[in-house]
Amino acid sequence: MKNKQIMIVEDEIVFRTQLESYLRSLGATVIVAETGKQALDMIIHHGVHPDIILSDINMPLMSGEMLMTQLIENKLYIPVIIITATNDFTQVDKVLRLGAKDALLKPIRDLNEIKETLETCLYPERYQSDIGIEAEMRHISSLLQHPLPNITPMLMQLQPPVSQEINNYKVNYRQLNDAERVGLLLDLAPLSVHQIGFYCIDIEQSPNEGVMAALLIRVVFNNLLKSAVNNPQQKLPKIEYIIQQLNYLLEDSGFSGQFPLLVGYFNTDSKAVILTSAGLEVQIETENNTYKLRPSLPLGTANPTDTAQLATHTTQWQCKVSNAGHQITLMFNPLTV
Repeated sequence: MKNKQIMIVEDEIVFRTQLESYLRSLGATVIVAETGKQALDMIIHHGVHPDIILSDINMPLMSGEMLMTQLIENKLYIPVIIITATNDFTQVDKVLRLGAKDALLKPIRDLNEIKETLETCLYPERYQSDIGIEAEMRHISSLLQHPLPNITPMLMQLQPPVSQEINNYKVNYRQLNDAERVGLLLDLAPLSVHQIGFYCIDIEQSPNEGVMAALLIRVVFNNLLKSAVNNPQQKLPKIEYIIQQLNYLLEDSGFSGQFPLLVGYFNTDSKAVILTSAGLEVQIETENNTYKLRPSLPLGTANPTDTAQLATHTTQWQCKVSNAGHQITLMFNPLTV
């Protein structure tokens, strides 16, 4: 790693010193910061420009998550790898959505794991283009060593707040699931200052594989978010392409079940709504019209090209998603100025 400058952001002195010594032995130039605040100050005010950052999450003064947020706000697109002892997947999920290249869990018994991860990020031409998805799948696979009852509550915890403000819109939802079943899972997030992306999946139709399928779909959505953060001028991929990619991943991973899915974009500036359903019943209500998407083949089908689609423009709208007694109503209302 000669001619590469690596910044370590770590408040635990023993691990920080060990990591610094190891990276120097590989020929890297190493800069050390004890907190996210110190790292940000070095980058913004002291002309430090590392090729990559290795950062903990939980630190005093400024966490790794806040450091990444500040880097983005200052348009400093420096690759970040998270190294953390947390067992809270929601923390890891947040930094991955902010654009972290990978997340490694302490204790790290073999420092060569860090070397391999660094090389993947610093020399991307040597590796496959879908390394981001593979990295998150590795992390999910390690978490799935826990019994299934411990994973399902984690998925529920990862669902968005029932009410939030995004891109000058109030976005909220109501969820009606059987008390003893998970049913539909919702995820949504801003993709840019104008775009909101979301999806809804029914994990009950194939209960033995539903949890893993939901996590895999979250990986693809996280990858979409990271791409949007790192390439703000790039157009969003077509939803049909996303569904095809998901189906290939399910097939390659050995899934045999079917997973009804809805994917959508909403542009809060142009008011364009684009929805594609693969197997879910969907009703959309706008100011002037009501639309229903016809039943279609779910994700996991051999060739789910027969999807139901809608493209329209509206300022205020809601989307009612239902399947097998489960229902989610997602609502978008502009904030008054």
